[in-house]
Parts: sequence; C-alpha cells; structure tokens
Amino acid sequence: MNRTNKLYDLKEKAREIEIRLTRLRGQIEEIQNHRGSADLKAVVDPGRCVACGICSDHCPEGAIVIEEIAYIDPARCRGCGICVDICRRGAISLGRGWAKEQEKKTGTI
Repeated sequence: MNRTNKLYDLKEKAREIEIRLTRLRGQIEEIQNHRGSADLKAVVDPGRCVACGICSDHCPEGAIVIEEIAYIDPARCRGCGICVDICRRGAISLGRGWAKEQEKKTGTI
C-alpha cells in the first residue's frame, strides 16, 4: 500500500470515528436531558437495601447517608440517577412524589 492509499484509509477511519463520536455525544446529551429533573428524587426500597454504601460513595451531591439502610436527603438530591445505576441490588429508583413515597416505605420524611 502506497502513501496516498494509507492516507486515504486513515482519513476514512477518522470520518467513521467522528460519526460514532457524534452519535455518542447525542446519546449523552439525551440522557443528561432526562436526568436531573427537579421533580424526580431517589427513593430507597428498604427491603432491598443492604446499606453497602456504594450509592453514597458515588453521589455527586453527597445526598445519601448510610444508616440501617441508605437515606436520601431530598433537599440535596438532584435526581441525577447515578445511585440508581450504581446500586447492585436495585434498591434505589427515581420517582415523583418523593416525600409521600419515602414516608410510606421508611416511616420518615
């Protein structure tokens, strides 16, 4: 393969990578636009939570305190969903009407 062909191949690969990168940026933007909603808050299912602390370690807002189970401070939670994704037991979900749901599940607000 001569120099011209190598250059053409590299440029073609770069175009393919740029197309993939553009698609990935679009997916990232779509996910970010659906998260962080003020009306969505994380809710812990006490029947599934084992207080491992992984959610607390990854919460960018420091909104999660570990006691017997994870407790989420609604004033600090921005609804980003990182804790939902990181919880290996599926004990955290995002929902509306946070205070009523949390009170029903844990007896506290």
